Order: sequence, then C-alpha cells, then structure tokens
Amino acid sequence: MQSKPLGICLIIDCIGNDAAFLRDTFTSLGYEVQSFLYLSVDGIIQVLRRVAGMPQHREYDSFVCVLVSRGGSHSVFGVDRTHSGFPLDQIRRMFMGDACPFLLGKPKLFFIQNYVEPEDPLDNSSLLEVDGPAVNNLESKAKQPGSSTIHREADFLWSLCKADVSLLERSSSSPSLYLQCLSQKLGKERRRPLLELHIELNGSVYGWNSRASAKERYYVWLQHTLRKKLILSCE
Repeated sequence: MQSKPLGICLIIDCIGNDAAFLRDTFTSLGYEVQSFLYLSVDGIIQVLRRVAGMPQHREYDSFVCVLVSRGGSHSVFGVDRTHSGFPLDQIRRMFMGDACPFLLGKPKLFFIQNYVEPEDPLDNSSLLEVDGPAVNNLESKAKQPGSSTIHREADFLWSLCKADVSLLERSSSSPSLYLQCLSQKLGKERRRPLLELHIELNGSVYGWNSRASAKERYYVWLQHTLRKKLILSCE
C-alpha cells in the first residue's frame, strides 16, 4: 500500500475510553482518522453510510473501521439503552464491493469491541435493518458490468472481541484490553504481517483470560478474506 494517506480510519467510540490512543496509533500508521464519540444507533448508521459513500476511497489503498459499543450477541446499541440494536453483519455489508465499489479489491479492516448486555427474553423487537449506502451514482462510474472478477466479500479482515458489559460497571474509564493490545502490536517499529500480529494479540488476550474471572474475560473472533499479505508499519 503506497497511497498517502493509506486510507480512512473510522473510529466510533460509544464508550469513550479508546478513541484517543487509537487515533494516535492509526495516524502514525499513515491513515486519515475520523473519530466520533457517543453515537446513537441512528448516528452510527448515518456515519457508516456517509463514509462508505466517500469518493476519496478511489484514491486510497485501504480502509479501517474501529467500533466500540455496548450491544447484544450480534448487534451494537451505541448509546441507546432501549434500542433493539444494529446488526454487525449489516456493517460489513455496507462496505462490500457491490455497495462500496471504490473499496473493491482493497483491504477493509474492522476491529470491533462489543460489550455484551444480557438479552431480555421478553424483548421481541427485531433488529434494525437498513439498505446499503446510496452510492448507485458512484457505482456506475466506478465499474461497469463484467469489469471485475473480484468477489464482493473479498479483502475483509473482521476482528470481533466480545466482553461482558459488567467490565464497564467495574471500571467505567478503563480502555479495552483487546484494543490496547492491538494498538501496542501495531505501534511496534517492525514490519510484521497483520495476521501474525493478530495471533500475538490472541495470545495476549488468552494470557489475561487465564488469570481473570469469567466476567472479566475477552473473547476474540477473527474472519478474513484477504488475498495478499498485509503489513502495516509506523511512519
């Protein structure tokens, strides 16, 4: 990746403990950081739609999204306490190749810290679903039918960490262990493939979990469709 900046790094921190050090980390890596604090679900959707539709992606080589929020097993709540939640799968869909053509074939990195709240068995409300970003006019300019054989779900890295919401009640100002470790790994002045750094991140989280109570543990899932080795190095 050689563009300057490398791309947009979108940080949405609905807890307020992680945005500052994440901004420093991704700025040092060469990203243009856009940071938002304490968003509602509607606010999260509006920001994601706007960023997914940005024509600047055409000039950049990658995209990063870091999201910190309370949520359910498969959704985020933002600062809303009574909302049914916005599905995590919908976030990924908003940046797939058919919805966000300027990022087709480019690495799209998502790091999500979700503090999971107990589910209410009496809550029968459905998850909020929205259409993808309104980029039809951009898509027609970005690619023509048959012009690309790249799958719309290619080149994603999806790193999701779940922790019990009671962690925030114990220490409301403490940053996420997962995101702290990620920031430290990325900040080291050595060129290491991102997937190798994520393995080390998993090891750090495992070490913490081996000493922590069940309510204090972090659980990390990684999915990726990256087609090339990806290295991020501090400037």
